[in-house]
Amino acid sequence: MSKATPGPQGTEMRWATLPDGTRMLISTKRGMSQDEVDLLAAKLWRQTKS
Repeated sequence: MSKATPGPQGTEMRWATLPDGTRMLISTKRGMSQDEVDLLAAKLWRQTKS
């Protein structure tokens, strides 16, 4: 599940691990590191918990 899936206009679908341990598929900029993807997902997760 770690392989990126190409998306439109410089994006790709990536699996990310959230702070609670669950995984989600998110759209990211192409070329982001896995740490950056996980950090982005954590920020989105935190916003939905507020």
